[in-house]
Amino acid sequence: MSEEFAFEDGRKAEKIELDQGKTKVIEIYVEPKPEKKLAKRITEKYCVCEREIETIDENTGEIINKVIEKVSGDDTSTFEEAPVGKSSMEKLVEEKISNKPKVSTTNILFFGLILAQLVGLVYLLLVM
Repeated sequence: MSEEFAFEDGRKAEKIELDQGKTKVIEIYVEPKPEKKLAKRITEKYCVCEREIETIDENTGEIINKVIEKVSGDDTSTFEEAPVGKSSMEKLVEEKISNKPKVSTTNILFFGLILAQLVGLVYLLLVM
């Protein structure tokens, strides 16, 4: 015997009752939960009156299109940016990686001093 109904969370479900002699089995089949993927992100900045609308590819997560609306007084202007190659998070990571520490002059002096001591040690061991 089969019966269709709405499950507790609103999904379609089907209840099947099987009578096997002294055992009664009730199976409830529920449709899978719909998977939600980010499709659009809207960022509103109240202090500068700016609104960003980003259209996002559901499969890759990359930004496909970016529209910026600016409001000044009664005028509203809309700017559409070219597709962004890299997200802001990728740019931050690349910036952190590319910032290599610079060698200071004190470090160069210390390395020179150590090198001079090694040359002196080799001279003492081999010549004397």
